[in-house]
Amino acid sequence: MGRNPDAGPVQILYIGRPDSNYDKVWQSLQQEGTAVAFATTQTMGLQMARELKPNIIVISTANSHFSGVYLCKTLGRRLPGTQRIVLTERGEGEDLACEKRLVRPFTPRKLRETLRKMIEITVPYKLKAGPVELDQVSRLVSGDLGRHHLTPKQCDLLAIFMQRPNQVISRRELMEQIWKTGYLGDTRTLDVHIRWLREKIEADPDHPTVLVTRRGVGYILVAPQSDVQPADSSDADPED
Repeated sequence: MGRNPDAGPVQILYIGRPDSNYDKVWQSLQQEGTAVAFATTQTMGLQMARELKPNIIVISTANSHFSGVYLCKTLGRRLPGTQRIVLTERGEGEDLACEKRLVRPFTPRKLRETLRKMIEITVPYKLKAGPVELDQVSRLVSGDLGRHHLTPKQCDLLAIFMQRPNQVISRRELMEQIWKTGYLGDTRTLDVHIRWLREKIEADPDHPTVLVTRRGVGYILVAPQSDVQPADSSDADPED
């Protein structure tokens, strides 16, 4: 098996020895538009994961020269947004850090259905709203001001706005989601992070037009309606 050079962006990476019993699974997924790449060794798998940044990684430990423990931990650290599914033998793999484990023997239908469910719930690691693009794995934001690296908190904060463009998000919700607190007595940390984001995406951070303040409520990321689905901001929670 090899990667189809005409395939779209890679969504699934398979690491391990090929198993012809499941060839039709990969073929059916590719026919549906899901791109699949294959790596036969741990070293090759880590390299391809770094280059391709897939949404889902399938790790098969059967007849492979690796246990999967190091591979799962390393992939989890390097690609925190990627789902990992391990195909293992009975009595093995209980200690593997992964989102899903299938124990042999299982049918091709079982593997296909498991993968399709994972594809449906996988959140894209690349977001776009108007001129702003965010890679949540590399934490790089791109826009009219070029590319800038974000801290983990800055990345998480911007991702919330980009997932809900043109919707007012309250300061309380931002504090709860990013800093795990609903305390609004001191929101200077939030204010500083908003300022840092504006310096990376606004032509004039002192007069923002992208990440805009809604006084007494919160903030809104403004994006052209042609680039996003209309959002209803009427359900935003006002601040106390």
